[in-house]
Amino acid sequence: MRWSRARACHIRPGRSGAVSSLLRRERYPAGSGNPLRKRAAQVEAVRWRRYRFFLHGNALPADTDCTGLAAGALFRHGLLRAADLEACGRDLLQAAAPAGTVPGDDAVLIPGVPLVHWEDGAEPGTRQRGRKHDAVACANALYTVQLAGGLAAEAAHFTAASHNYLTDHLASGRYLAGTRCYPSPDAFLYALSRLCARFPASARVLSASLHRALSDREATDSARALAGSPGGALDIALRTLTADNLSRTTGQTERRMLLAQAQQADGSWLACPYYRMGRFPVYFGFSCLTTVFALKALHTRENSGPARPCRLPADAAATPVTRPDLCERQARQVGFGRATGSQQD
Repeated sequence: MRWSRARACHIRPGRSGAVSSLLRRERYPAGSGNPLRKRAAQVEAVRWRRYRFFLHGNALPADTDCTGLAAGALFRHGLLRAADLEACGRDLLQAAAPAGTVPGDDAVLIPGVPLVHWEDGAEPGTRQRGRKHDAVACANALYTVQLAGGLAAEAAHFTAASHNYLTDHLASGRYLAGTRCYPSPDAFLYALSRLCARFPASARVLSASLHRALSDREATDSARALAGSPGGALDIALRTLTADNLSRTTGQTERRMLLAQAQQADGSWLACPYYRMGRFPVYFGFSCLTTVFALKALHTRENSGPARPCRLPADAAATPVTRPDLCERQARQVGFGRATGSQQD
């Protein structure tokens, strides 16, 4: 995997990408106040009904991945009305590949499964990006469509087709090579775990296969083997969150220990490649993004009280672990407010 940490690891206030802003927003504990609203306003300022990857116009259109993540995060934190969430959900339904669609960048397009980009040409000043699927983007779009509960009837085909697509992508093992936009297999498993943790309908379809895949992944590419590798800290954090979403405890203490050991002297975690520019070998990752996921992964139900920020479970207390004061500082820098509070997914 080729990428440049030096060119990608810093975000300056007001210059971060829309995806990074909304991902940070998705990880905020509820009630974190002004930093949350500041990030929300930053993304909303460049929104055209849908959400796109970059804050500033560069002819790249909005996509279903950013739209699904942003709308879901805004709604969960009380910054988007239910009616507006439903409007975003209906927009996502319009991105589903219709029957008889001529394949574009993908050899096969599956009717009912969302494309990465809309094909309606409705967004002014942008160019079309080609017809393609991405399994993580599909999971994130499906999450928000289901979150808008009033869409259940009209979204029935979209939901069933997406579940079938995600199940096949998991069972086939194709996820092990990453997706078009997400190079790590753990990013896909995490996206599915969010669905299973929130929606019983998704859990019924996906959870059994997801449990097996997580066990297989750990057996063939363990968290200990990931430690120290490029992207290792982020993958360990994602795997820890996946296990939490599936209510699994086996291996969690070791994963959190490895994650704590990867913390830098200033309390942050190194930049890791999280997403990429489609099939182009251009990877995006930021120290603040890895840090947000790491803080969330270390934030278990047992240690989520305000007096015990970012501490590991009691059975790991004998080994030097994260510095709570540094966790607190990093949480403020990336917009958490305080490193407290715990939510699923």
